[in-house]
Amino acid sequence: MSIQKYLEQIGLTEKEARVYLAALELGPASIQALTKKSAIKRSTVYEMIKNLKKEGLMSETMKGKRKIFIAAGPETLKRIIKEKEKLLSEIMPELKSISNIGFTKPKIMFYEGREGIREIFWDTIKIKTGMAYWISIIEELTALVGEDFVYKYIEEKAKRGLWIKSILVTSKQPPNYKYLAPLTYERTLRKVRFTPKELDFSNTIAIYGNRVAIISTRKEGFGFVVESEDYAKSMKVFYELLWNISKPYGDMGFRN
Repeated sequence: MSIQKYLEQIGLTEKEARVYLAALELGPASIQALTKKSAIKRSTVYEMIKNLKKEGLMSETMKGKRKIFIAAGPETLKRIIKEKEKLLSEIMPELKSISNIGFTKPKIMFYEGREGIREIFWDTIKIKTGMAYWISIIEELTALVGEDFVYKYIEEKAKRGLWIKSILVTSKQPPNYKYLAPLTYERTLRKVRFTPKELDFSNTIAIYGNRVAIISTRKEGFGFVVESEDYAKSMKVFYELLWNISKPYGDMGFRN
């Protein structure tokens, strides 16, 4: 089996593997050199580099006015595989679990670190219909998963036609948050209210379908998802109570 096929088996796409191998063989290289070596069109090479950078397999630097791209060493691949094995070990009990006869066991899935929390975000848009309900600490979320990622999530959710009701924790709003003002709500399919200023939350909560996600702070960096019809219903009751005492943007006296 070729090296490229091995790379594909551990999770890279065919084109990601070709670009990575080209960069590994060339050493520090320009986009032109990578395009020629990998035999992939330039725009696609840029996209593959972006993906590889997210995986920690590619970095860039400047040489004069030119960008130079550098492949991470093979030892980085080994580290990534070990991290995936660790994650698999953590969820193995869940994979092996079965429902007991007579009642339905709720499923609980744990996630750690930036990439783990991002997986929770993507899980919330797997529901095809219905409203998702968020209690969001934007200051913590943007620090935890990245501001650009939060924006990407909001836009992707809107593209899929999925509405959310969002209660934002007033005391923890970051400066210059892009989607704070009401002009953005309809376009991004959001209904938004703000908690009373005296209320404080440490965790973000998302309720969607029969699942409830709890996301901790940046300091702790973990989250978990409970899949339970009854628990989700109970949390929706709590959510509506909080929604009813929260206020729309126009009643909050925010400075424009």
